[in-house]
Amino acid sequence: MTESRARLPAESGTPFALRLSRHLRDLVRLAWPVMLSRAGILVMAFADMAMLGRYAVGAAGEANLGLAVFIPVLVFCIGLASGSVPIIAQAFGAGRTAECGRAWRRAMVWSAVTSTIGALLVLQSEAVLTAMGQPPALAAAGGRVAEMLAPGLVAQVLFAVCAFYLEATHRPISALLVMLGANVVNVALNWLLIWGHWGLPEMGAAGAALGSTIIRFGAAGAMVAIILSQPRAAAAGVSGPWETFWGPGGWRAGWPMRKLGMSAGLSNGFETIGFAVMSLVAGLLGALALDAYAISHNLVSTVFMIGLGLAVATGVRVGNAVGAGLPGEAAFAGWCGLGASFVIMAVLAALVFAFRPEIAAVYTDDPAVIARVSALLAVAAFIFVPDAMQVVMGMAVRALGDAWVPIGIYALSFSAILVPLGLYLGLETPLAERGLALAIVIVCVLATILMTWRFAWLSRRSAAA
Repeated sequence: MTESRARLPAESGTPFALRLSRHLRDLVRLAWPVMLSRAGILVMAFADMAMLGRYAVGAAGEANLGLAVFIPVLVFCIGLASGSVPIIAQAFGAGRTAECGRAWRRAMVWSAVTSTIGALLVLQSEAVLTAMGQPPALAAAGGRVAEMLAPGLVAQVLFAVCAFYLEATHRPISALLVMLGANVVNVALNWLLIWGHWGLPEMGAAGAALGSTIIRFGAAGAMVAIILSQPRAAAAGVSGPWETFWGPGGWRAGWPMRKLGMSAGLSNGFETIGFAVMSLVAGLLGALALDAYAISHNLVSTVFMIGLGLAVATGVRVGNAVGAGLPGEAAFAGWCGLGASFVIMAVLAALVFAFRPEIAAVYTDDPAVIARVSALLAVAAFIFVPDAMQVVMGMAVRALGDAWVPIGIYALSFSAILVPLGLYLGLETPLAERGLALAIVIVCVLATILMTWRFAWLSRRSAAA
């Protein structure tokens, strides 16, 4: 380990410009590999969609239906594991490196159990899709994709736990390098399994899903090996007896992590279920609308990984400051993360809006689909900024120890409001799939306002304590 703790100078007496410059520099140094590694997760999905778009019309839609069940469960399980981020970041900020490793081990055991349950749920995807009103043929095809994806859910969650540990201890490069390798292998496996080259069966969308699962297990194994092989592993707390759910070193010690993880899991669950319902509504609008929405959703999700990377980096820096006993620096780190997410995502939104037809043509060569995607991206580009800002504030709020209020904010925004609003705008107005994107824009703005208010209130309370 190159550092025993986060290096945070005292908060008083520093000119504002120097303080801002230092925070932004440290944020970017931590965030850029996190952003790229998170983006790499969905760049794999981008490659899947692009290659399936050239395989057959409708194949991308089949994949998206399978992902509509898989992704909410995956995000919920990763959310349950993400409570380790503030716990490890606070321990690192206080210089307790052995506790960082013990928290990682507790998170690995907890996540192995929860993700296995999640994988069993994903195996029921065909029944879920049928119950949601999908035509039998589409439900069967989407269910087959989900069956191929289900085992990889466990591996993806364990990969995320390892990435959280390395990022919270300011070593994010390893996850990035592993993800880069995974993306290279993914293209090769897609070529083999989608079209059935080299004597392998032609599997279409299910083949792309199977390739993703194989890669997820390889990436998780590589991350575990990196952590366990670090110098002075015992002092870092990553080696030794693995934590169980019982005893003072297991269940009771892991409660703060599980509490924050349940907050993130439920919050992410409400958000992701809302997005999944929008995908299911797109399926009711016809095959062309479903393909267009699948492509747009893949792009939005891929760009969102940049916002998620900024959120993780912001949460780590807020947690480091809390652990070091510097509430003013914790607040400043949160506001810097919010401002950086606004600027970066606004630039990306402008680029996507300006180059909509060219971006659509990357995914497919079908003129009708390109036209539909281009029109949809004119609205979907506006999702980028508020979606990133709300997740940055959500991570910052949890880094300050607030577990329960974010759940209410996400339940209100992404379930109570998004679902009925999306159903109305998508099915009852001429906007169709553009109405789904507009509904997402509206609720992301609402969530950003509420989470920002909560962070400001918590920061003022911490400063006054």
